[in-house]
Amino acid sequence: MERVRGLLTTANDPAGLVEPARAALPSQAEHTLRALRSTRPPRRVRLGRRRLLAGAAIVGVGTALAVGGRNLLPNSDVVTPVAYTPPVLSLQPVEGQSAREFLLAFARRVERLEPEAAQGTYQYSKTWGWWLNTAGDVPGGVANAAVPTVTESWVGKDHSGRQRSAFGEPIYPSPAQRKEAEKAGLVAGTGVEDRTFGPGKFPSPEGGDWGAIAPFATDPGELAQQLAKMNWEGGMVIYGVNDLLGYVARSGPVDPRLRATALRVLADSTGVAVASTTTWNGRDVIAVSQNETLDGSTQRESVLFDPETGHPVGTESALFGHARRLNVSVPATLSVSETLERGSVSTIDRRP
Repeated sequence: MERVRGLLTTANDPAGLVEPARAALPSQAEHTLRALRSTRPPRRVRLGRRRLLAGAAIVGVGTALAVGGRNLLPNSDVVTPVAYTPPVLSLQPVEGQSAREFLLAFARRVERLEPEAAQGTYQYSKTWGWWLNTAGDVPGGVANAAVPTVTESWVGKDHSGRQRSAFGEPIYPSPAQRKEAEKAGLVAGTGVEDRTFGPGKFPSPEGGDWGAIAPFATDPGELAQQLAKMNWEGGMVIYGVNDLLGYVARSGPVDPRLRATALRVLADSTGVAVASTTTWNGRDVIAVSQNETLDGSTQRESVLFDPETGHPVGTESALFGHARRLNVSVPATLSVSETLERGSVSTIDRRP
């Protein structure tokens, strides 16, 4: 599997100069980008009624693609795929035990870990993400655009801090779509965006008011009830757990007992599958997945966990079977995210 690691630019030094959005990329990245920009002549999509995918947008780094509940299934027309995405993760289901048995054993290992010491004022994280943003209500049919993004965050306990995002060059599956994609707001950003936030102002990629239901229980049943009070993406418990642990991690290291309890909540959930896999950057992880299938189209949502610590370290939204109206070649990754680094630092201009 070709990795997408080469797409990470050198624009990640907080003290460095702002990198131009079109800076030269390593040869591996150029190879990947050329493949992603490959096009086939698209057929015009006949829309019997207005079908809108403009609800597909970035909610925040570390979250998956949000599709606004519209009918994404095709009419009788068959669309020629024109978009090519990073490779779908190859998941190897766990053997010799059920998903529940595996997750309960995983939870027991995590629970025995020593708590991590907070060694700085700010919690630092560095993430990489890719989102295929799609609009279906543009002239000529469906338009797609994607922007590889590296985001660094420094968050204090008072939810102040700094966020620095380095945006890669936007990719348009068809050059003719560029104008329409830009008009539809499908381009996440350009160049480098560096912002600081006062107390209580740091943006919450998890969404919702998680603080309203804190402190979080270390009993699986009670934690499941707390999770049920929140509106997670797509109603999938894997994203509820991911968002919960992400929210807690912003204020300091997550207690192993809470990580273990979150894994037990997943173990007690129906429709959850567990597998091992290797990320786009060569990291071995545990994937916990849930599927949605409708009329020949399956969307697999996965949260990736560090097998040693139980920390969530990434997500993937993958599409199999019918491409719906997304005009992509399947299997396709609709969104990916991966944590590259995390730790504690003393100031907003330092890294671990």
